[in-house]
Amino acid sequence: MVVLAFALLSLFFMRPAHASLSIATWNMEWLSDKNDMIQSKRTKDDYLMLRTVSSVINADLIAFQEVDSVDVLAKVLDINEYNIYFSDRKARFKRSRGSGQFTGWAVRKGISVIDHPDYKPLGLPTFLSDGNLRYGAYIEVEREGKPSLHLLSIHLKSGCFETPVRRNNSCKKLDRQIEALSVWINTRTKLNEEFVVAGDFNHYLNDKNEWVWKALIKKVGEENVVNMTQNTKSKCKARKYNYRTKRWEHVVYRKLIDHIIASPGAIDVEIPPKTKQYQYSYHAVATYRLTDHCPILVEM
Repeated sequence: MVVLAFALLSLFFMRPAHASLSIATWNMEWLSDKNDMIQSKRTKDDYLMLRTVSSVINADLIAFQEVDSVDVLAKVLDINEYNIYFSDRKARFKRSRGSGQFTGWAVRKGISVIDHPDYKPLGLPTFLSDGNLRYGAYIEVEREGKPSLHLLSIHLKSGCFETPVRRNNSCKKLDRQIEALSVWINTRTKLNEEFVVAGDFNHYLNDKNEWVWKALIKKVGEENVVNMTQNTKSKCKARKYNYRTKRWEHVVYRKLIDHIIASPGAIDVEIPPKTKQYQYSYHAVATYRLTDHCPILVEM
């Protein structure tokens, strides 16, 4: 059954011959084998289906979020095909017995990578700590005949999907993270460096009344950044655990919170990039413990 799903979905996600790099972002929802979270308890069949999804996507670079370790990531990705670059934040919690939610990159072997230090300001550091939110996992890759790409995998503060900034504490923290992100983007722009930011923004950037994207382009200039997922349709079927009822619920997410944004120079103007959302089937969601995020893929 898993093999059949692979065969059918491969027809939709066949990569065009002109694509130089394909970039995906995927929040893997408590991907951990420590079994301390209800969401992380997956069987061998669950992992096999997740591995099928990754094979169908077949991205050159995957910005991942909510991954605890290389060992568990190897159950989803073929580590013989990818080099893994975890957020530096992972080293801070190496002795932790609990599952971690770390960002990072999986990069197809053969692609030249510079592993830069994390962009820690996204963690909202203080004088007393490095901050308790997730850092941006920062790498740089070379492209043949093109400028190198500076890439940031992010997982921003949850709890402010569409609420105005002043309404709650989560929105205030998200606002500060957007300020930090704008500094990173402005630095890339001043240095004439092409960039891609991919990950879980935890906000509906494509809503008319949203404020995060508006705040970002106000700080970096509308001409300096492109929302690659602006016209991407969302119909992400998933299961969500309800802590109140202690039951799994079937949901369909029709608004994106996972996004890919880029500098205009990172995009091939002759062949406009196409961004797609991989959508799990109803059968797959009902049968397997997958994730509550559907991967997003763009061909650069």
